[in-house]
Amino acid sequence: MKQLFTGIIFACAFTNVYSQHIDIEKAALEGSIDAQKYLSKAYANGSGGFRVNLANSIKFKEMAATQGDAESQYDLFFDYAEGNGVTQDFNIAKFWLDKACQQAYAPAATTFALLAYSTGKDYDFAFKSLNAAIALDPDNQFENTMLAKHSIAMCYLNGWGTEKNFLAAFKYFTEGYNNGSVLDGIELSRLYAYGNGIAKDFNKAMLIVNGLLKDNPNDSRLYDLKGEFYLNNNEYFKAREMWNKVLSLDSNAITSGTFLSVAFGENIDYYIPSSNISTNKTFALVIANENYKRVPNVPYAINDGMIFRKYLLSTFGVPEDNIEYLEDASLNDIKYALANITQRCNAFKDQISVIVYYAGHGVPNEKTAEAFLLPVDGFGTDPSSGLNLDDFYASLSAMPAKSVIVLLDACFSGAKRDGGMLMATRGITIKPKMQVPDGKLIVLSATSDDETAFPIEEQKHGLFTYALLRKIQETNGAITWGELADHVTETVKNRSIDLNGKVQTPTVAISSSMKDTWRGLKLR
Repeated sequence: MKQLFTGIIFACAFTNVYSQHIDIEKAALEGSIDAQKYLSKAYANGSGGFRVNLANSIKFKEMAATQGDAESQYDLFFDYAEGNGVTQDFNIAKFWLDKACQQAYAPAATTFALLAYSTGKDYDFAFKSLNAAIALDPDNQFENTMLAKHSIAMCYLNGWGTEKNFLAAFKYFTEGYNNGSVLDGIELSRLYAYGNGIAKDFNKAMLIVNGLLKDNPNDSRLYDLKGEFYLNNNEYFKAREMWNKVLSLDSNAITSGTFLSVAFGENIDYYIPSSNISTNKTFALVIANENYKRVPNVPYAINDGMIFRKYLLSTFGVPEDNIEYLEDASLNDIKYALANITQRCNAFKDQISVIVYYAGHGVPNEKTAEAFLLPVDGFGTDPSSGLNLDDFYASLSAMPAKSVIVLLDACFSGAKRDGGMLMATRGITIKPKMQVPDGKLIVLSATSDDETAFPIEEQKHGLFTYALLRKIQETNGAITWGELADHVTETVKNRSIDLNGKVQTPTVAISSSMKDTWRGLKLR
C-alpha cells in the first residue's frame, strides 16, 4: 500500500512538471522573452527538471536575442567566440556583441572596450571606449566594470591613449584594491614602492603585498613582486628567498621575463651586491670605447664600462670621487686620466690600490706585432694613433701602489667583437707580441694570441666582462683575484665554444714582484 501511495504521488508530481514544461515552452514559442531565457538556462544547466540540451539552449537564447534581449545577445557572443554548443564563429560572435553594445548593455560595452584595449593597436579608441563603458555602470554592478577601471588606470600609468596621470591611476588602483582586486593591489603597491606620482613609501608597498598574500597565499606573482621590492631596496637575501618561493609555486617562472626572473637568471645589470666597506685608498680608471669615428663600433662596450663602474661603487666600495670614468675616450682623454691617477698615487705612496678597466678596440702593428689600445679617434690602419700597450703598462708600473689590477676586454689581433675584421683590407688576424708587465701589475686579458674578444648577445655585454661580473655577483664580492681569474678563464673558454664555435681564452700576466701574492689578494 505504501509503495502504491508513493507511486501515485510521484506520477502526480511528474504530470505537474511535464505540464509546466509544456506551458513554459508554449510561452517561449509564442514570444515570451522571460520564458525563452528561462529555457535557455534550464537546458544549459539541466535545471528545473530539464535535461541538458545545448542545442535547445542556443535555440531559445537566439529567440530572445532576436527579439532584442541584450543579455542573451551578450551570452551568444561568448557561445560563438568559445564554441559553446555551436560551431566557433568569430564573425557571428562579433555580430551579437555589436547588437548588445547598440543597446548600451554595460557588460557588452565593457567587453568591447577591453578587447580594443588588449590588442594595443589603437589606445586612443580603447581609452574612450573604456570610459564610455564605465559610465554605463556607475554602481559597479557588473564584474567586468572593475577590470575596465583597471585598464583605464593602466592607460593613465603608461600614457596609453591619454596623458600620463599618476594620480588618476592611483585613484583607480585604490578603488580596485579596496574591492579586492589583486591586479589593482599589485599596481598600487608599485606606485608606493617607486614613488610614482605619490610619496615613496616602501613600508606601505609591503603592507599591501602582505595583505594580498594573506588572501592569496599561492599566488606566485605576489612573491615575485615582494622579491622585486626587496631587490630594489638592496635586500638581496630576502629577495632570493622570495625567488625560491616563486619557483616552488611555478617552475616555469625562470622564463617569465619578470624583474625577479631576470635578476636571478643570468643578468648582471639588476642585482649588484653592495658592501658596507669603503675602500678610500682604491682608485679606478674605467674606459668604455664603443662609438668609433673611423672603424666599426664595439657592441656593448659602454654598457660594459657603465655596469663595471656600478660594481666598483657598490660591491668594491670605491668612492665615486676615486673613479675616473671615460666613455668614447680620445687618446688625450686616456693620457690625462692616467696622469691624474698617477698624481693621486704619488700623494699616498704605497698605501693605495689601482684598478684599470678597458673595453674597446685593440689593434696590432702589422710589422712589429706590438699591441695598441685604440681610442675612438684613432685609425685602424695606423696603430701609432693609439696608445702602445707597453707604454700603457709602463705608466701603470711606475705608480707607487700596492697593486695595479688591469682588466682588458679587448683583443689585439685586428678582429672585431662580432668576429669580422677591424679593417676590410686586413684578411687575417695577427698574433700580437705581449710583454710581461713590471711593477705591481696583475693583467687579466679577454683573449690569447690571435683570438677575438666576443660579445654575449643575450646579456648585452662582452663575454669576458659578463663572466667577470657574474662571478662577483654570485659571490657577493667575497672572492680573491686568483679565484676570479681561474673562473673567468674557464668560463669564457667554454661559453665561447658553445656560443660562437670559436676559442676565446683569457690570459693572466703577472709582474715578477706579484707572482707569489697576487692569487690571495681580495677584491675589497
